Amino acid sequence: MTSSEKVKELIEGLKACPEADIDKYFKELPQLFPLLSGPEKRSFAEDMFTSAKENAAQQPLKFAYAQYLVALADYFTERYEHLLVIANEARAAFEAFNKPDEVALCLAFIGGTYRTLGNIDLALKALWESYGQLNKTGEYVHIAFANAFNIAGIYVERKNYEEAFPLYQATLERAERVGNQLFIINSLQGLGRLYLQLKEYDKAKDALERSLSVADRLGLPMFIANLQTDLANYHFETGNYEEATRLHSLALASRHEHNLVDASITNMMQLADINVLEGKNDEAIAILDKALGMAQQLKVKPKLYQLHLKLSEVYQAKGDTEKSLYHFKLFHDIREQVEVEDAAKKIKNLQLVFEAEQTRKENIIIKKQKAEIEQKNIELQETIDELTRAKVSKKAKALTLIVALILFITEDVILDFVLHRLPEDNILLTLGAKILIVFSLKPIERGIEHYLLSKVIKKKRKEVLV
Repeated sequence: MTSSEKVKELIEGLKACPEADIDKYFKELPQLFPLLSGPEKRSFAEDMFTSAKENAAQQPLKFAYAQYLVALADYFTERYEHLLVIANEARAAFEAFNKPDEVALCLAFIGGTYRTLGNIDLALKALWESYGQLNKTGEYVHIAFANAFNIAGIYVERKNYEEAFPLYQATLERAERVGNQLFIINSLQGLGRLYLQLKEYDKAKDALERSLSVADRLGLPMFIANLQTDLANYHFETGNYEEATRLHSLALASRHEHNLVDASITNMMQLADINVLEGKNDEAIAILDKALGMAQQLKVKPKLYQLHLKLSEVYQAKGDTEKSLYHFKLFHDIREQVEVEDAAKKIKNLQLVFEAEQTRKENIIIKKQKAEIEQKNIELQETIDELTRAKVSKKAKALTLIVALILFITEDVILDFVLHRLPEDNILLTLGAKILIVFSLKPIERGIEHYLLSKVIKKKRKEVLV
Protein backbone atom coordinates (compact mmCIF):
# COMPACT_ATOMS: atom_id res chain seq x y z
CA MET A 1 0.00 0.00 0.00
CA THR A 2 1.40 3.41 -0.99
CA SER A 3 1.58 6.36 1.44
CA SER A 4 -1.28 8.03 -0.43
CA GLU A 5 -3.51 4.95 -0.18
CA LYS A 6 -2.71 4.53 3.51
CA VAL A 7 -3.50 8.19 4.27
CA LYS A 8 -6.78 7.91 2.36
CA GLU A 9 -7.74 4.85 4.42
CA LEU A 10 -6.89 6.61 7.69
CA ILE A 11 -8.77 9.79 6.71
CA GLU A 12 -11.90 7.81 5.85
CA GLY A 13 -11.67 6.01 9.19
CA LEU A 14 -11.13 9.29 11.02
CA LYS A 15 -14.15 10.90 9.35
CA ALA A 16 -16.47 8.05 10.36
CA CYS A 17 -15.17 7.11 13.82
CA PRO A 18 -16.52 8.28 17.21
CA GLU A 19 -14.28 10.71 19.09
CA ALA A 20 -13.16 7.94 21.46
CA ASP A 21 -11.46 6.16 18.51
CA ILE A 22 -9.66 9.16 16.99
CA ASP A 23 -6.19 8.00 18.12
CA LYS A 24 -6.65 4.72 16.23
CA TYR A 25 -6.72 6.60 12.91
CA PHE A 26 -4.82 9.80 13.63
CA LYS A 27 -1.56 8.59 15.23
CA GLU A 28 0.13 7.68 11.93
CA LEU A 29 -0.93 10.75 9.94
CA PRO A 30 1.74 13.24 11.16
CA GLN A 31 4.42 10.81 9.96
CA LEU A 32 2.75 9.88 6.65
CA PHE A 33 1.61 13.36 5.56
CA PRO A 34 5.12 14.67 4.68
CA LEU A 35 5.53 11.81 2.19
CA LEU A 36 2.59 13.03 0.07
CA SER A 37 2.78 15.53 -2.77
CA GLY A 38 1.63 19.11 -2.13
CA PRO A 39 -1.74 18.69 -3.92
CA GLU A 40 -2.36 15.40 -2.06
CA LYS A 41 -1.67 17.03 1.31
CA ARG A 42 -4.08 19.85 0.51
CA SER A 43 -6.79 17.52 -0.85
CA PHE A 44 -6.77 15.12 2.12
CA ALA A 45 -6.62 17.91 4.72
CA GLU A 46 -9.49 19.87 3.18
CA ASP A 47 -11.60 16.73 2.78
CA MET A 48 -11.17 15.95 6.49
CA PHE A 49 -11.80 19.59 7.47
CA THR A 50 -15.04 19.83 5.45
CA SER A 51 -16.36 16.63 7.01
CA ALA A 52 -15.39 17.60 10.57
CA LYS A 53 -16.75 21.14 10.24
CA GLU A 54 -20.25 19.82 9.48
CA ASN A 55 -20.28 18.00 12.83
CA ALA A 56 -18.13 20.43 14.83
CA ALA A 57 -20.87 21.05 17.41
CA GLN A 58 -21.28 17.33 18.12
CA GLN A 59 -17.59 16.37 17.72
CA PRO A 60 -15.48 19.45 18.59
CA LEU A 61 -12.36 17.40 19.34
CA LYS A 62 -12.40 15.81 15.89
CA PHE A 63 -12.71 19.28 14.37
CA ALA A 64 -9.52 20.30 16.24
CA TYR A 65 -7.67 17.34 14.66
CA ALA A 66 -9.00 18.40 11.25
CA GLN A 67 -7.70 21.93 11.85
CA TYR A 68 -4.29 20.48 12.69
CA LEU A 69 -4.20 18.53 9.40
CA VAL A 70 -4.95 21.74 7.48
CA ALA A 71 -2.09 23.46 9.35
CA LEU A 72 0.15 20.52 8.44
CA ALA A 73 -0.73 20.90 4.76
CA ASP A 74 -0.22 24.68 5.07
CA TYR A 75 3.29 24.13 6.44
CA PHE A 76 4.42 22.00 3.51
CA THR A 77 2.76 24.24 0.91
CA GLU A 78 4.08 27.47 2.51
CA ARG A 79 0.70 29.03 3.41
CA TYR A 80 2.18 30.48 6.57
CA GLU A 81 -0.37 33.24 7.21
CA HIS A 82 -3.27 30.76 7.26
CA LEU A 83 -1.19 28.23 9.20
CA LEU A 84 -0.59 30.57 12.14
CA VAL A 85 -4.32 31.23 12.48
CA ILE A 86 -5.61 27.68 12.21
CA ALA A 87 -2.75 26.06 14.15
CA ASN A 88 -3.35 28.41 17.08
CA GLU A 89 -7.09 27.62 16.95
CA ALA A 90 -6.31 23.89 17.04
CA ARG A 91 -3.80 24.45 19.83
CA ALA A 92 -6.39 26.32 21.94
CA ALA A 93 -8.91 23.52 21.40
CA PHE A 94 -6.40 20.83 22.38
CA GLU A 95 -5.53 22.81 25.51
CA ALA A 96 -9.22 22.96 26.41
CA PHE A 97 -9.50 19.18 25.96
CA ASN A 98 -6.30 18.65 28.01
CA LYS A 99 -4.37 17.09 25.10
CA PRO A 100 -0.74 18.18 25.75
CA ASP A 101 0.79 15.92 23.07
CA GLU A 102 -1.51 17.37 20.41
CA VAL A 103 -0.69 20.88 21.66
CA ALA A 104 2.95 19.92 21.07
CA LEU A 105 2.10 18.89 17.48
CA CYS A 106 0.72 22.37 16.82
CA LEU A 107 3.74 24.00 18.46
CA ALA A 108 6.10 22.03 16.20
CA PHE A 109 4.70 23.63 13.04
CA ILE A 110 4.18 27.03 14.64
CA GLY A 111 7.87 26.93 15.64
CA GLY A 112 8.92 25.81 12.17
CA THR A 113 6.89 28.64 10.65
CA TYR A 114 8.41 31.23 12.99
CA ARG A 115 11.83 29.99 11.88
CA THR A 116 10.89 30.48 8.23
CA LEU A 117 9.52 33.94 9.00
CA GLY A 118 12.77 34.90 10.71
CA ASN A 119 11.68 35.09 14.35
CA ILE A 120 14.28 32.73 15.82
CA ASP A 121 13.57 33.39 19.49
CA LEU A 122 9.88 32.49 19.22
CA ALA A 123 10.78 29.57 16.94
CA LEU A 124 13.17 28.08 19.52
CA LYS A 125 10.66 28.63 22.32
CA ALA A 126 7.88 26.76 20.49
CA LEU A 127 10.18 24.00 19.18
CA TRP A 128 11.81 23.31 22.56
CA GLU A 129 8.40 23.22 24.28
CA SER A 130 7.10 20.75 21.71
CA TYR A 131 10.28 18.66 21.83
CA GLY A 132 10.22 18.48 25.64
CA GLN A 133 6.58 17.37 25.79
CA LEU A 134 6.90 14.67 23.11
CA ASN A 135 10.14 13.35 24.59
CA LYS A 136 8.46 13.11 27.99
CA THR A 137 5.53 11.00 26.77
CA GLY A 138 7.23 9.21 23.86
CA GLU A 139 4.30 10.04 21.57
CA TYR A 140 4.56 11.22 17.94
CA VAL A 141 8.25 10.30 17.73
CA HIS A 142 8.52 11.50 14.11
CA ILE A 143 7.51 15.03 15.13
CA ALA A 144 9.93 14.94 18.08
CA PHE A 145 12.67 14.13 15.54
CA ALA A 146 11.50 17.01 13.33
CA ASN A 147 11.72 19.37 16.30
CA ALA A 148 15.29 18.30 17.09
CA PHE A 149 16.26 18.61 13.42
CA ASN A 150 14.75 22.10 13.19
CA ILE A 151 16.45 23.27 16.40
CA ALA A 152 19.79 21.86 15.27
CA GLY A 153 19.38 23.62 11.92
CA ILE A 154 18.87 26.95 13.70
CA TYR A 155 22.04 26.37 15.75
CA VAL A 156 24.02 25.57 12.60
CA GLU A 157 22.76 28.76 10.91
CA ARG A 158 23.98 30.69 13.96
CA LYS A 159 27.27 28.77 13.85
CA ASN A 160 26.55 27.35 17.28
CA TYR A 161 27.90 23.96 16.29
CA GLU A 162 28.43 22.67 19.82
CA GLU A 163 24.67 22.90 20.46
CA ALA A 164 23.72 21.41 17.07
CA PHE A 165 25.93 18.32 17.16
CA PRO A 166 24.34 16.49 20.16
CA LEU A 167 20.85 17.08 18.75
CA TYR A 168 21.77 15.52 15.39
CA GLN A 169 23.56 12.67 17.16
CA ALA A 170 20.73 11.96 19.63
CA THR A 171 18.14 12.05 16.83
CA LEU A 172 20.22 9.65 14.74
CA GLU A 173 20.57 7.17 17.61
CA ARG A 174 16.85 7.27 18.43
CA ALA A 175 15.86 7.05 14.75
CA GLU A 176 18.06 3.96 14.36
CA ARG A 177 16.51 2.37 17.47
CA VAL A 178 12.94 2.82 16.22
CA GLY A 179 13.77 2.27 12.55
CA ASN A 180 12.70 5.73 11.34
CA GLN A 181 14.49 5.77 7.98
CA LEU A 182 13.66 9.37 7.04
CA PHE A 183 15.31 10.79 10.12
CA ILE A 184 18.26 8.44 9.79
CA ILE A 185 18.76 10.14 6.41
CA ASN A 186 18.11 13.64 7.77
CA SER A 187 20.31 13.27 10.85
CA LEU A 188 23.24 11.86 8.89
CA GLN A 189 22.85 14.62 6.30
CA GLY A 190 22.79 17.23 9.07
CA LEU A 191 25.93 15.75 10.61
CA GLY A 192 27.61 15.61 7.21
CA ARG A 193 26.93 19.28 6.50
CA LEU A 194 28.06 20.20 10.00
CA TYR A 195 31.35 18.31 9.62
CA LEU A 196 31.84 19.94 6.21
CA GLN A 197 31.56 23.40 7.75
CA LEU A 198 34.06 22.35 10.44
CA LYS A 199 36.42 21.09 7.69
CA GLU A 200 36.33 17.58 9.17
CA TYR A 201 36.22 16.08 5.70
CA ASP A 202 36.52 12.36 6.49
CA LYS A 203 33.62 12.50 8.95
CA ALA A 204 31.58 14.61 6.51
CA LYS A 205 32.12 12.11 3.67
CA ASP A 206 31.25 9.14 5.89
CA ALA A 207 28.00 10.69 7.19
CA LEU A 208 26.84 11.86 3.75
CA GLU A 209 27.62 8.52 2.07
CA ARG A 210 25.77 6.60 4.81
CA SER A 211 22.80 8.91 4.37
CA LEU A 212 22.85 8.48 0.58
CA SER A 213 22.99 4.70 0.99
CA VAL A 214 19.75 4.71 3.01
CA ALA A 215 18.05 7.09 0.57
CA ASP A 216 19.13 4.87 -2.37
CA ARG A 217 17.78 1.77 -0.62
CA LEU A 218 14.42 3.45 -0.03
CA GLY A 219 14.29 4.93 -3.54
CA LEU A 220 13.71 8.56 -2.52
CA PRO A 221 14.80 10.65 -5.54
CA MET A 222 14.62 14.10 -3.88
CA PHE A 223 16.63 12.97 -0.87
CA ILE A 224 19.13 11.32 -3.24
CA ALA A 225 19.52 14.53 -5.29
CA ASN A 226 20.06 16.61 -2.14
CA LEU A 227 22.72 14.21 -0.87
CA GLN A 228 24.44 14.00 -4.25
CA THR A 229 24.65 17.81 -4.15
CA ASP A 230 26.13 17.75 -0.62
CA LEU A 231 28.68 15.12 -1.60
CA ALA A 232 29.54 17.12 -4.72
CA ASN A 233 30.22 20.10 -2.46
CA TYR A 234 32.48 17.88 -0.33
CA HIS A 235 34.47 16.78 -3.40
CA PHE A 236 34.65 20.38 -4.64
CA GLU A 237 36.13 21.52 -1.33
CA THR A 238 38.62 18.66 -1.31
CA GLY A 239 39.70 19.35 -4.92
CA ASN A 240 38.15 16.34 -6.69
CA TYR A 241 36.45 18.34 -9.44
CA GLU A 242 35.77 15.32 -11.63
CA GLU A 243 33.69 13.58 -8.93
CA ALA A 244 32.03 16.88 -7.98
CA THR A 245 30.99 17.36 -11.64
CA ARG A 246 29.62 13.81 -11.86
CA LEU A 247 27.51 14.17 -8.69
CA HIS A 248 26.21 17.64 -9.56
CA SER A 249 25.24 16.33 -13.02
CA LEU A 250 23.35 13.39 -11.48
CA ALA A 251 21.52 15.67 -9.05
CA LEU A 252 20.75 18.14 -11.86
CA ALA A 253 19.23 15.42 -14.05
CA SER A 254 17.01 14.20 -11.21
CA ARG A 255 15.88 17.72 -10.32
CA HIS A 256 15.14 18.50 -13.97
CA GLU A 257 13.04 15.34 -14.14
CA HIS A 258 10.98 16.42 -11.12
CA ASN A 259 10.73 20.05 -12.30
CA LEU A 260 12.65 21.48 -9.34
CA VAL A 261 13.89 24.56 -11.15
CA ASP A 262 15.32 26.48 -8.19
CA ALA A 263 17.34 23.48 -7.00
CA SER A 264 18.46 22.74 -10.58
CA ILE A 265 19.86 26.27 -10.91
CA THR A 266 21.93 25.68 -7.77
CA ASN A 267 23.60 22.64 -9.38
CA MET A 268 24.18 24.56 -12.60
CA MET A 269 25.86 27.44 -10.77
CA GLN A 270 28.16 25.00 -8.99
CA LEU A 271 29.01 23.23 -12.26
CA ALA A 272 29.89 26.63 -13.72
CA ASP A 273 32.22 27.30 -10.76
CA ILE A 274 34.03 24.04 -11.49
CA ASN A 275 34.40 24.97 -15.20
CA VAL A 276 35.86 28.34 -14.22
CA LEU A 277 38.42 26.70 -11.94
CA GLU A 278 39.36 24.35 -14.78
CA GLY A 279 39.73 27.30 -17.17
CA LYS A 280 36.63 26.39 -19.20
CA ASN A 281 35.10 29.86 -19.26
CA ASP A 282 32.99 29.34 -22.41
CA GLU A 283 31.43 26.18 -20.93
CA ALA A 284 30.73 28.09 -17.72
CA ILE A 285 29.04 30.92 -19.64
CA ALA A 286 26.88 28.43 -21.57
CA ILE A 287 25.69 26.80 -18.34
CA LEU A 288 25.06 30.15 -16.64
CA ASP A 289 23.13 31.53 -19.66
CA LYS A 290 20.87 28.46 -19.60
CA ALA A 291 20.37 28.82 -15.84
CA LEU A 292 19.65 32.54 -16.31
CA GLY A 293 16.87 31.74 -18.80
CA MET A 294 15.32 29.31 -16.30
CA ALA A 295 15.55 31.84 -13.47
CA GLN A 296 13.97 34.58 -15.64
CA GLN A 297 11.09 32.26 -16.54
CA LEU A 298 10.57 31.41 -12.87
CA LYS A 299 11.22 35.02 -11.75
CA VAL A 300 13.50 33.90 -8.91
CA LYS A 301 15.26 37.19 -8.20
CA PRO A 302 17.82 35.92 -5.65
CA LYS A 303 19.04 33.40 -8.21
CA LEU A 304 18.95 36.04 -10.97
CA TYR A 305 21.32 38.43 -9.26
CA GLN A 306 23.66 35.58 -8.26
CA LEU A 307 23.79 34.43 -11.89
CA HIS A 308 24.48 37.94 -13.18
CA LEU A 309 27.34 38.30 -10.69
CA LYS A 310 28.87 34.99 -11.79
CA LEU A 311 28.54 35.95 -15.47
CA SER A 312 30.15 39.31 -14.71
CA GLU A 313 33.11 37.55 -13.07
CA VAL A 314 33.53 35.02 -15.91
CA TYR A 315 33.44 37.74 -18.60
CA GLN A 316 35.95 39.76 -16.59
CA ALA A 317 38.22 36.70 -16.48
CA LYS A 318 37.88 36.47 -20.29
CA GLY A 319 38.74 40.14 -20.68
CA ASP A 320 35.28 41.11 -21.99
CA THR A 321 34.79 44.23 -19.83
CA GLU A 322 31.66 45.43 -21.67
CA LYS A 323 29.65 42.27 -20.94
CA SER A 324 31.17 42.04 -17.48
CA LEU A 325 29.94 45.58 -16.68
CA TYR A 326 26.51 44.85 -18.22
CA HIS A 327 25.95 41.84 -15.95
CA PHE A 328 27.40 43.61 -12.92
CA LYS A 329 24.90 46.47 -13.32
CA LEU A 330 22.05 43.96 -13.57
CA PHE A 331 23.41 42.18 -10.50
CA HIS A 332 23.41 45.46 -8.56
CA ASP A 333 19.92 46.53 -9.73
CA ILE A 334 18.24 43.17 -9.05
CA ARG A 335 19.96 42.75 -5.69
CA GLU A 336 18.68 46.20 -4.68
CA GLN A 337 15.15 45.14 -5.66
CA VAL A 338 15.51 41.96 -3.63
CA GLU A 339 16.70 43.91 -0.59
CA VAL A 340 13.67 46.23 -0.81
CA GLU A 341 11.32 43.26 -1.25
CA ASP A 342 13.03 41.40 1.60
CA ALA A 343 12.58 44.40 3.88
CA ALA A 344 8.87 44.56 3.02
CA LYS A 345 8.59 40.80 3.51
CA LYS A 346 10.29 41.04 6.92
CA ILE A 347 7.81 43.71 7.99
CA LYS A 348 4.90 41.53 6.82
CA ASN A 349 6.39 38.51 8.58
CA LEU A 350 6.80 40.50 11.79
CA GLN A 351 3.17 41.54 11.51
CA LEU A 352 2.08 37.91 11.00
CA VAL A 353 4.06 36.80 14.02
CA PHE A 354 2.74 39.70 16.12
CA GLU A 355 -0.88 38.97 15.16
CA ALA A 356 -0.47 35.25 15.86
CA GLU A 357 1.08 35.90 19.27
CA GLN A 358 -1.52 38.56 20.04
CA THR A 359 -4.31 36.11 19.21
CA ARG A 360 -2.68 33.47 21.38
CA LYS A 361 -2.37 35.89 24.30
CA GLU A 362 -5.97 37.02 23.84
CA ASN A 363 -7.08 33.37 23.87
CA ILE A 364 -5.18 32.85 27.13
CA ILE A 365 -6.83 35.94 28.64
CA ILE A 366 -10.27 34.83 27.42
CA LYS A 367 -9.69 31.36 28.82
CA LYS A 368 -8.60 32.82 32.14
CA GLN A 369 -11.57 35.19 32.23
CA LYS A 370 -13.92 32.33 31.38
CA ALA A 371 -12.48 30.26 34.22
CA GLU A 372 -12.85 33.23 36.59
CA ILE A 373 -16.46 33.79 35.49
CA GLU A 374 -17.25 30.10 35.95
CA GLN A 375 -15.70 30.20 39.43
CA LYS A 376 -17.67 33.35 40.30
CA ASN A 377 -20.84 31.68 39.03
CA ILE A 378 -20.15 28.66 41.22
CA GLU A 379 -19.55 30.89 44.22
CA LEU A 380 -22.68 32.93 43.46
CA GLN A 381 -24.75 29.77 43.09
CA GLU A 382 -23.39 28.46 46.36
CA THR A 383 -24.35 31.77 48.05
CA ILE A 384 -27.84 31.63 46.51
CA ASP A 385 -28.19 28.01 47.63
CA GLU A 386 -27.12 28.93 51.16
CA LEU A 387 -29.59 31.83 51.26
CA THR A 388 -32.33 29.59 49.88
CA ARG A 389 -31.59 26.93 52.46
CA ALA A 390 -31.55 29.59 55.22
CA LYS A 391 -34.88 30.96 54.01
CA VAL A 392 -36.40 27.49 53.75
CA SER A 393 -34.97 26.57 57.15
CA LYS A 394 -36.48 29.69 58.70
CA LYS A 395 -39.85 28.89 57.15
CA ALA A 396 -39.57 25.26 58.26
CA LYS A 397 -38.88 26.37 61.84
CA ALA A 398 -41.94 28.64 61.79
CA LEU A 399 -44.13 25.82 60.45
CA THR A 400 -42.65 23.43 63.00
CA LEU A 401 -43.54 25.88 65.78
CA ILE A 402 -47.12 25.97 64.53
CA VAL A 403 -47.17 22.17 64.35
CA ALA A 404 -45.75 22.04 67.90
CA LEU A 405 -48.47 24.34 69.23
CA ILE A 406 -51.11 22.27 67.51
CA LEU A 407 -49.65 19.05 68.95
CA PHE A 408 -49.44 20.46 72.48
CA ILE A 409 -53.03 21.73 72.35
CA THR A 410 -54.22 18.47 70.84
CA GLU A 411 -52.20 16.50 73.38
CA ASP A 412 -53.84 18.40 76.29
CA VAL A 413 -57.33 17.78 74.94
CA ILE A 414 -56.68 14.09 74.28
CA LEU A 415 -54.97 13.45 77.62
CA ASP A 416 -57.66 15.35 79.52
CA PHE A 417 -60.27 13.13 77.87
CA VAL A 418 -58.28 9.94 78.58
CA LEU A 419 -57.33 10.80 82.19
CA HIS A 420 -60.98 11.46 83.11
CA ARG A 421 -61.66 7.80 82.44
CA LEU A 422 -58.70 6.59 84.50
CA PRO A 423 -59.17 5.90 88.23
CA GLU A 424 -56.54 8.47 89.19
CA ASP A 425 -54.46 11.19 87.64
CA ASN A 426 -51.42 9.85 85.69
CA ILE A 427 -48.60 12.45 85.67
CA LEU A 428 -46.15 10.10 83.99
CA LEU A 429 -48.42 9.67 80.99
CA THR A 430 -48.74 13.43 80.55
CA LEU A 431 -45.00 13.95 80.89
CA GLY A 432 -44.24 11.14 78.43
CA ALA A 433 -46.59 12.57 75.83
CA LYS A 434 -44.96 16.01 76.06
CA ILE A 435 -41.44 14.49 75.81
CA LEU A 436 -42.53 12.53 72.73
CA ILE A 437 -43.78 15.71 71.09
CA VAL A 438 -40.54 17.58 71.89
CA PHE A 439 -38.35 14.82 70.39
CA SER A 440 -40.50 14.58 67.29
CA LEU A 441 -40.16 18.29 66.49
CA LYS A 442 -36.67 17.97 64.91
CA PRO A 443 -37.67 15.19 62.47
CA ILE A 444 -40.82 17.17 61.66
CA GLU A 445 -38.70 20.26 60.96
CA ARG A 446 -36.39 18.26 58.71
CA GLY A 447 -39.30 16.78 56.84
CA ILE A 448 -40.87 20.21 56.28
CA GLU A 449 -37.50 21.63 55.17
CA HIS A 450 -36.96 18.75 52.72
CA TYR A 451 -40.45 19.23 51.32
CA LEU A 452 -39.99 22.98 50.86
CA LEU A 453 -36.54 22.53 49.19
CA SER A 454 -37.95 19.98 46.78
CA LYS A 455 -40.64 22.47 45.79
CA VAL A 456 -38.00 25.18 45.18
CA ILE A 457 -35.89 22.81 43.03
CA LYS A 458 -38.92 21.77 40.94
CA LYS A 459 -39.79 25.42 40.40
CA LYS A 460 -36.23 26.22 39.23
CA ARG A 461 -36.22 23.28 36.82
CA LYS A 462 -39.47 24.49 35.29
CA GLU A 463 -37.96 27.98 34.88
CA VAL A 464 -34.89 26.52 33.13
CA LEU A 465 -37.05 24.48 30.75
CA VAL A 466 -39.15 27.53 29.92
